[in-house]
Amino acid sequence: MVSGRTEWHLNTAIKGVKPAFQGRSRQRRNELIDAGIQLLCDKGIADISIEELCTECGYSVGTFYSRFDDKISFFKAVQEAAVTEMLRLIDEGIGGEKWKSAPAEEIFARVVNHTIDILTSDIRGVVIESLIISRTSKTTWEPIRLCGRRMAEILIETLKDKFLEEDPETSRESILFGMQMFFGTLIQAILNDPGPVKLKDPLLRENLTRMLCLYARLKPENTP
Repeated sequence: MVSGRTEWHLNTAIKGVKPAFQGRSRQRRNELIDAGIQLLCDKGIADISIEELCTECGYSVGTFYSRFDDKISFFKAVQEAAVTEMLRLIDEGIGGEKWKSAPAEEIFARVVNHTIDILTSDIRGVVIESLIISRTSKTTWEPIRLCGRRMAEILIETLKDKFLEEDPETSRESILFGMQMFFGTLIQAILNDPGPVKLKDPLLRENLTRMLCLYARLKPENTP
């Protein structure tokens, strides 16, 4: 994802976010969202003032309030824009027929690398802030959880021809649990990065790929 992006999309109506029907209005809304996404990489939403946000875009505080009721509705818009982009990247990066014929290890490696690339991009601050806020508001994490579910659904669809013929449900459950461990490890790494293998260490990607490969119950690769 490239910094300075201004074509963020909102898939749903959000309470406290004014509709933007005209191109100029959408542009200003999206520039404010982009500034919020960038600022969240370095600080939480509580530490970002509306004045600071508007200064980043060269707008007045009045411009902010003409599009958002408050910072709560603004963060919801920022999160919705980020999640919409995450879902697009997930479908684009690991979806499609081309991956179904690839070896399972290659598919798992693609999932690991693509997920880490997304979660260490400009939207990482949105994910971290969503996790922090979810400690007091459980619904805040649900949009991010949706992205994880979508990724698991694509992975199951991609690998279903490799499921154990005698027990496909075991294959499905093993993949889902493997993804649960995968996401749990990544969330901890994004939030605290405790190690011993750090988030930016290529070894983390290798280890997570190996974990998914070892845990998945699939047909042997040499089986027609």
